[in-house]
Amino acid sequence: MKKLSKVLTITFLFCVMFVMSGITAQAAGKGKYFKSGDLYYHTISKNKVEVCGTKKDDGTLTIPSSVYYKGKKYTVTQIADHEFYYQDTTDTTDGYYIDLNMPGHRYYRYNRIDGKMMPADIDWISTSGITKVVLPSTVTYIGEGAFGGCDKLETVVFANSYKKLTIGKNAFGGTALDSIRFPKGTYELKDCAAGEIAQIYIPATVKKIGAGVVNYKTQKVIIDKKNKKFKMKKGILYTYNEKTLIGASAKVVKKVKISSKTTKITKLAFAGTGVTSVTLNQKIKNIPDGTFYKCANLTEVKNTNNVTKIGYGAFANCRKLQSIGQLPKVTDIGRAAFWGDGKLSLNLPACAVNVDEYAFAGGQTAAAINVTVDANNPACGIENGLLIKTTDTEKIVMLQLSQNVEKVIIPEGVTNVAVFVGGKKCKEIIFPASLKKQNGVACVKNGTIVYQSMEVPEFGQSFSLVNTGYEMMTIAVPKGTYDIYKKAIEEAYDDEEDDYNIWDDSRKQLVER
Repeated sequence: MKKLSKVLTITFLFCVMFVMSGITAQAAGKGKYFKSGDLYYHTISKNKVEVCGTKKDDGTLTIPSSVYYKGKKYTVTQIADHEFYYQDTTDTTDGYYIDLNMPGHRYYRYNRIDGKMMPADIDWISTSGITKVVLPSTVTYIGEGAFGGCDKLETVVFANSYKKLTIGKNAFGGTALDSIRFPKGTYELKDCAAGEIAQIYIPATVKKIGAGVVNYKTQKVIIDKKNKKFKMKKGILYTYNEKTLIGASAKVVKKVKISSKTTKITKLAFAGTGVTSVTLNQKIKNIPDGTFYKCANLTEVKNTNNVTKIGYGAFANCRKLQSIGQLPKVTDIGRAAFWGDGKLSLNLPACAVNVDEYAFAGGQTAAAINVTVDANNPACGIENGLLIKTTDTEKIVMLQLSQNVEKVIIPEGVTNVAVFVGGKKCKEIIFPASLKKQNGVACVKNGTIVYQSMEVPEFGQSFSLVNTGYEMMTIAVPKGTYDIYKKAIEEAYDDEEDDYNIWDDSRKQLVER
């Protein structure tokens, strides 16, 4: 019996060692980087690799189906995800930059997973000057931004068919392609996968299409007749049953009446298009992020009675927009939802309680939208010509309703002035003693800006004191606070421009009162 037990124990330990050795061998096959030919590879399993860089900067880039490294054969299955990054842009907290993933050129780069630098002779595929790329049938995924920025790329040669191919976000954004014919076996086109390519062919095998694939630059969409998942109707891409509206093309009609079957609109659906009027149906309750962003000719959106949520940047920069209905059921309005809308009048019903502080205006520039508030709204109200939101911890100025004023008095109790206040005609701005934060511009013409708080407020990212006149502007602070205000204001400006000193400007002076 003891002998049998010993045999079983040895057998068990052997099995454990065998399994562990297999795991170790597999782990050892991951995360390796190597060069071969014109390409730079990253091992993603014990027998598969992704292409993550190239030293080729012109002509044709041919991706092989397999590659050898240290005598071992690897199948090429992916073009690696590149990472989106900003260049000389600002984030959205300050109220003058809207970050919506519109189709087109965006900056992408590949960062090694281990954090190390790529070889000196290797660059990101997304910045390559190649004019043509040839892809093997072994590829299952073309990563986010993989070719997003190859502005000389004119030709993509796919294999005849693929087992199951996914095209990543912005994979072909910013290229010189006039048309793209996604191959048989393509399963999914993720958001903005085709960039601004004018003509797109969608095969029967495509089962999923993301936002922005069909967009304001798309001139023609050809869907294989055997594809029963999607359809084009009056320039709009719908799911075949019309329950989801995915995107509008450059050929969308000016006056749109959304299908009575539709229950969902995808983000960016009409962004940048030439629509002038859009009629929803009673089933649509959500206007998602960027739905009508930069619709320069849009004047009205009708039948919004059942809308409960308006997303980030949903109507931003719709400069001709005048009406979107009464919105009696809307509860949520996202950041930048109405930035840049100069002609719109909007009423906030009693249920509109989740309204982002930057829904209507930003920190850097004045806003012109006209907002009224239901008297029974527990969160928002208008006082001294200012739209103010009250939370459990803050009282926030979200909008100055008129720019044609000579004096702005911020009510006592306000803790945060998030947006631009004052204007070209304004002579005086008075901040309350309760003020804890100012994240926007205060603008006067040869006037006075008065701070009453004995403790210096937090000056946010968009903080600035602007004089539009040619005479002296006075910044008045309470007695005994001159030094602390002077230091705080200087530090706020230093964060923006290291070489700028506010007091070098002879049109600004700080005084105690």
